[in-house]
Amino acid sequence: MHGVILETNVNRDDDGGLYAELIYNRAFQENGRSLDGWSTFGQGSINLNISQPLTSALPAQLRYSLITNSTSVSGIRNSGYYGINLQAQNYTASFFYRSLPGVYVPGGKLNVGFSDSTGQIIYGISTLDISKAPINIWFYYSFDIIVFSAAPSTKNFFFIEFPLGSKGEFEFNLISCFPPTYKNRPNGARFDLAQTFADLKPGFIRLPGGNDLEGPSIPERFIWNNTVGHLENRPGRRGTWAGYNTEGFGLIELITFAEDIGAVPILAVYAGYSLDGKAVPQDQLQPYIDEVVKELDFLTASANDNRMGALRKQLGRSEPFDIRYVEIGNEDWLGPAINTYDYRWTTFYNVLSKRYPNITFIATTAKTINSPPAVDDHFYQVPLFFIENFRRYENVPRSGPRVLIGEFAVINDDDSQITNPFGPGRLVYPSIKSAVAESVFRIGFERNSDIIIGGCYAPILQNIDNTQWTPSFIVFNTTSVVKSTSYLAQKMFGENLGNLILYSAATNNTITHQSVEKGQEGDGKLGNLYFIATKRTNDNTLIVKLVNVDPTDILINAQIQGSTTSSTGVAYILTAGSGVDPSTVQNTMLNPNAASITEQSVSARNGTWSITVPSWSVVVVTLTL
Repeated sequence: MHGVILETNVNRDDDGGLYAELIYNRAFQENGRSLDGWSTFGQGSINLNISQPLTSALPAQLRYSLITNSTSVSGIRNSGYYGINLQAQNYTASFFYRSLPGVYVPGGKLNVGFSDSTGQIIYGISTLDISKAPINIWFYYSFDIIVFSAAPSTKNFFFIEFPLGSKGEFEFNLISCFPPTYKNRPNGARFDLAQTFADLKPGFIRLPGGNDLEGPSIPERFIWNNTVGHLENRPGRRGTWAGYNTEGFGLIELITFAEDIGAVPILAVYAGYSLDGKAVPQDQLQPYIDEVVKELDFLTASANDNRMGALRKQLGRSEPFDIRYVEIGNEDWLGPAINTYDYRWTTFYNVLSKRYPNITFIATTAKTINSPPAVDDHFYQVPLFFIENFRRYENVPRSGPRVLIGEFAVINDDDSQITNPFGPGRLVYPSIKSAVAESVFRIGFERNSDIIIGGCYAPILQNIDNTQWTPSFIVFNTTSVVKSTSYLAQKMFGENLGNLILYSAATNNTITHQSVEKGQEGDGKLGNLYFIATKRTNDNTLIVKLVNVDPTDILINAQIQGSTTSSTGVAYILTAGSGVDPSTVQNTMLNPNAASITEQSVSARNGTWSITVPSWSVVVVTLTL
């Protein structure tokens, strides 16, 4: 019901973010091909070389040259994506190394480790014996670097150091270093960011996009088989949003991450359209359909009697992944895409639905196609839009497609900008006001869960040092993670999810229970109070979600019909505080805890209980029945 999206590349959310790799430009692919992020110390020079590459996927390598015997320790170093956060722990490093004829390294050993920005303080170091590495042949090294005490700053270097007296030309590629990762996955996720995902208890995760699925052009689309297997065989591609997309956090890593955080993957597949506005002609679609068939076979087929399933097993995963939802394309209601989506959807869907009858296929729009099983809605708007659309999905015909709200967010707190939310007043961070308005919309998801698959805020991750889109759900830098107000509101919903909707009605001095009609005042809302009651049957818990968009507090008295229950429960509350403008309260890098979830006890006596719902707040009450 309440999920997340992981659109790769936007806001440097994977490379330099969730993907735990510390080394920036590890295979020299940034900015076309470059040595960006790399420098030398001591003596020697570096340049790019493309002769005898490591693999066709990684065609350029760093060549370090010492023309004469060095008179000081010398080498190469990397400053990381936006610095390197060093803690007291083990780091796993690796690289491919090749020495050219005529090299000389006294003792045949290199030092590899971490230093501060001056190179004077060494935080961890490992010594490698390269004396047996064959000349002019690539050789792989993997080793640990132990850091015994944390660095006080992120202005640090990863270095490879040659001893005094070294001479010759030395080549390196795929220089990599990882801290401990979430669930200890090799080539895995940054622990604190992954844990922040998991703490939401998301029901689903939509991946890999988003615009990055389509890519800047057809050749630069997400090509699944370029994202699996050994890293030296993954070419990556130009980032849709930022820099170079290494695709080190590829298809297997993405789906495994979904499993690790307990979320159902909603997989988006390429549907023959890219962001340069070009679509694959109808009579040329078959290779792209075959590509998706292979991808889905790779993920879901038996390893015993399917070639793609066998490949998955060869790459370390025997059991098929649980893929229940597949979205064909992305935002095909935008621009020229809508002119071709009818034939693209139809051609893909006709093949895929027959081959995978147990998968629900989701269309990105129903404007030009007939009766897809499900459709994806996207909304970026002001608070008023989400409040006014509380009943949007009550009015959707139940005979039509199910609905995924694959992207939604308040991006502007100024309600006067409802016709131009991307204009003046664009939010940098979510606020209490935006989080509360989004929660009204979320209650609508739960009330209409017979037709709603779920909804997710977008985008989720924002690297504060490389941002293309605001606001975002989770903001981070090299050392810190900020949970936005929107994150906190969804966390309250995700942690307290019932499986049975209970009838609930609200009355005042002008409305009686008997007069409440479905879809009218008293049903799900009364004035500026919005609500839903559900039951979690496995532990017999009542869950009541309340959202107040009124400038004043609202006292409610609740009666559980036919109940004599007496118990004490908990109310979880997110609010700006009395008399505080909710649009001014934001969790930021400088003030990460401006808003937080508070708790207070709620006592029921003979099935009745009371609570004051603060102005502009989200409240979730849990009581044992």
